Amino acid sequence: MPTSITRREWRTVLLIAALVIVATLLPYLAALGQQTEMRQFSGALIGTDDIFSYFGKMRLGARGIWDFYLFYTPEPHDSVPLFFLVYIIPGQIVGLFHGERDPQLASALVFTFHLMRVAFNLLLIVVLYRFIAHFLKSPRQRVTALLLALLGGGFGWLTLLLFGDSWLGSLPPELFIPEGFTFLILLTLPHLALARSLLLIGMLALFKAIAAKREGWRWSLLASICWLLVGIIVPFYLAVLYALLGAWGLAVWIRQRRFPLTLAAWGGLAAMITLPLFAYYLVAGTGNPVFAAWYAQSSLTSPHPLHYLSAYGLLLLLSAAAMRWAWLHGRRSPGYVLLPAWVAMMPVLVYALPDNVQRRMAEGVIVPLAIMGTHGLTLLARRLHRRQRVRVRNTVVAISSLSSLLVLLLAIISGLSTAPPVQIPTAELVTYAWLEANAPAESVVLSAFKTGTRLPVYTALRPYVGHGPESMNSSARTQDVERFFRNEMSADERAALMASVNVRYIFYGAEERALQLNAAASDQSIVALPPLMTPHWTDGMTLVYDAGGYQVWAVNAAD
Repeated sequence: MPTSITRREWRTVLLIAALVIVATLLPYLAALGQQTEMRQFSGALIGTDDIFSYFGKMRLGARGIWDFYLFYTPEPHDSVPLFFLVYIIPGQIVGLFHGERDPQLASALVFTFHLMRVAFNLLLIVVLYRFIAHFLKSPRQRVTALLLALLGGGFGWLTLLLFGDSWLGSLPPELFIPEGFTFLILLTLPHLALARSLLLIGMLALFKAIAAKREGWRWSLLASICWLLVGIIVPFYLAVLYALLGAWGLAVWIRQRRFPLTLAAWGGLAAMITLPLFAYYLVAGTGNPVFAAWYAQSSLTSPHPLHYLSAYGLLLLLSAAAMRWAWLHGRRSPGYVLLPAWVAMMPVLVYALPDNVQRRMAEGVIVPLAIMGTHGLTLLARRLHRRQRVRVRNTVVAISSLSSLLVLLLAIISGLSTAPPVQIPTAELVTYAWLEANAPAESVVLSAFKTGTRLPVYTALRPYVGHGPESMNSSARTQDVERFFRNEMSADERAALMASVNVRYIFYGAEERALQLNAAASDQSIVALPPLMTPHWTDGMTLVYDAGGYQVWAVNAAD
């Protein structure tokens, strides 16, 4: 039976989308309100290191560069096509209006990033509702499932309250795994919103292909196009897709007691078309030594299983009541069997794979949980009076949304900060502008780690270290930087450090002064540091910039 969504439903969905998107804008508006002549909002609130790296990738595009390389590491290496095009292409567009050395380029890139966030969030919410409507026929159920898919979580807020931020070795997953909890995506990561939208559109196209039987090849090709784009945006999502298709096919085989030929044909065709792309990313990622080291340094281990049970427990309990419903409908409509198969695959995906990608393999599992959880809630509450059913439904949605509310509150608090990395001192930005105007592109700059994180957002220069996974040997190099600014290196060690990667400039500002004072300075405390001090490491250096408490020293070339 074709899915029918009324105009009234779409108006409700758009209203929900508007409210949710406005809510995700509030922390950023709070941060904009903290700007003064002395500081400027950086554009990043949560996961700032990664957000700055995305700004930097957009800057690559603005410079007219299409092939990606790791600009957070000073080692020369080959660039690779097709990586991070979701950010490089918008950067290319911005670059048409702002020159590479335009002081307003960084602000334009930040604005474009958040414009993408709003647009892709709207797309995701609309696609989510369409996907939900394939399974649930009642508008009330559909809206409930949409809210659970957008805002749903578990009891992470409670474990944080009772046990602090290190229970069983990590924060609650609702606070740091965007693939598992949609609200984190809506708040921070537009490329994940786009990737999930395309993943679900591809699934809807495959449902159509299965229903069309022998004429389903057109829908299968549409699914393959969507999933090719998914692979370009987030390559390892293709591994999630292959696992889901395999688990789904096996479950349908068991349910229908015959081989699911149509699903295998059209799903297999769509998946096979994406295989060359997946193979390309595997070869490109492992064949480039610097990229291979980047992958090896990425540690995304899944948290303790009890964390997942705490986060998903409520929806899992409700979904258990809907298992029979999904299984029965799966006899004539194989799509229903995808729901329990998706949930069943999640523990395998997040624990069986290498720890470099484990927790990110929870991608999208909140969607089938929200659908089955909503139907399970309907079944459990069917004997209650209407008002009681409404109260129970609202209570479940409210409880499930508490972790997302906590994330929003933490983001707003972050937005009210007046210190780096949320707010960047104007004097620091002026220093970046001087470097961009006067230093040759790709020059290596030695600075504190946090300064290095921001440097590629505002310049075409490369930091000695500035990003955990994307700077090679980042731990050792961070220690080297700390020893350098604390004057714990001999002259020979400093010279060896400069020569090792051809360091051209030393950035000396608030973060570096904090290291010189041997201070474990927080982002809040660096704004209260004493006036600029004469550094101890100036032998063989030339002071080329000195203003506003920031200096740039050029490393004199050896004779």
